[in-house]
Amino acid sequence: MFRDNLKDLIEYKDLRTKELSVLTGINKRTLDSYLDSRAIIPNAEIAVKLAHALDTTVEFLVTGTSSTNPEQHIYEDFEIYRKYKNITLELDSLPPELLKPITAMIHTAAEELKA
Repeated sequence: MFRDNLKDLIEYKDLRTKELSVLTGINKRTLDSYLDSRAIIPNAEIAVKLAHALDTTVEFLVTGTSSTNPEQHIYEDFEIYRKYKNITLELDSLPPELLKPITAMIHTAAEELKA
């Protein structure tokens, strides 16, 4: 869970591991060990540095939820991102001639639901 939450937040914040390393002062190889298949969980001090740099809480990094953050809308936005990130990546790979009618269809459907 920690690994997935960390990885998703890094993507959501549009950061590279190297950039996060600079922001936190944590060695890039150490960060990689939290993101790879070994899924090592950091000690509390490092978790706090990561949470601070990613504008979140340690609780959110560990559990994927945060009951202590009054800025809950940030997490709601993140959950929407997480829910649709694969679709967004797939849409981004489409050629413009296919993307345009799909975009129009999505907007039309959304407008119909509002009516």
